[in-house]
Amino acid sequence: MPLEFLREIRQSFFQDPRNGFQETDVQTEIRHDPITGELTRLFPFRRFRLNHHDWASVVKASQEKGCPFCPGIIEKATPLFPESLIPGGRIRSGQALVVPNISPYAPYSGVVVMGPEHYLPLSDFPVERIVDGLNASIEFLCRAREHNPSNAHFPAIGWNYMPYAGGSIIHPHMQALAGPEASNRHGLLLTRSQTYHTETGHNPWQDLVTQERGAGERHLWQTGGIHWLSSFASRGYADLTVVFDGKSTLNELTAVDIQHFAQDLHHVLRFYDSLNLPSFNLAIYPAPEPSLDYTLNARIVGRFTVFDWTSDINTLQLLFGDFYTLTRPEDMAAALRSFIAS
Repeated sequence: MPLEFLREIRQSFFQDPRNGFQETDVQTEIRHDPITGELTRLFPFRRFRLNHHDWASVVKASQEKGCPFCPGIIEKATPLFPESLIPGGRIRSGQALVVPNISPYAPYSGVVVMGPEHYLPLSDFPVERIVDGLNASIEFLCRAREHNPSNAHFPAIGWNYMPYAGGSIIHPHMQALAGPEASNRHGLLLTRSQTYHTETGHNPWQDLVTQERGAGERHLWQTGGIHWLSSFASRGYADLTVVFDGKSTLNELTAVDIQHFAQDLHHVLRFYDSLNLPSFNLAIYPAPEPSLDYTLNARIVGRFTVFDWTSDINTLQLLFGDFYTLTRPEDMAAALRSFIAS
């Protein structure tokens, strides 16, 4: 039984003052995530465009205030891990440095400072900074698992780039988390994948890639064993799904996998910049153990403000649990393919 890509059309009627109060109908498309079943609404914004956002004043203010992650300060301003967990108190991988989160999200909560630069623009975010950040995150999560397997059973990696995405510090950094329970979304991905495998004998992520590649609308490209998709049921603007074929845990990623992912992400960030998207959120969802029913995957979504001052997150997402996007995933896929080809 293949995955279902469910979509329905809803109609709304009103008398439009822009057209002499003539009765007008507007269509909204409802889609359901093929793996989790979660609902997304496609709003009919036909000519949605973002204005370029200049972060210069924010970057300047953050430097004047003082950045705890900048060279010469980070060693004094950030805490140390216990010696029993990390000998020496911190992990360094290339230019990346892992320090404890002073406001931890989980029993094991590392802030991965990706390099010495206080600000890196999307248009030119270095591949090597992404590689170092991922390698440092994975090393920290491995150390956490070795230290206390049950209390670090569910690892995850997150990235909030700039304030619109919830990044409270401008200096580029990731979050590496591990705890005894998965987040709501991570747990849903794991349990729905297991259910699908039990019912069909198939890995849903392999089926997702196969069906999307066959359809051709949203499968973007494959680099090595890594597939990039424009998400069918988008959770936001320019929402992309990444599937690491044949891998289920972070430990299975090779140096080549990480390099491929970082290079592709570099191109995606340049594409985001071309859309004037100023921020993004990224999450990587691994299985806690090697698994036949689950495949390591990631999600990246652009973040912005509406009319330059209103958050793109509202009651619909936060309290009703529904998501929306302003552009069809198929149109976004075509735009990204064109950008990469140019």
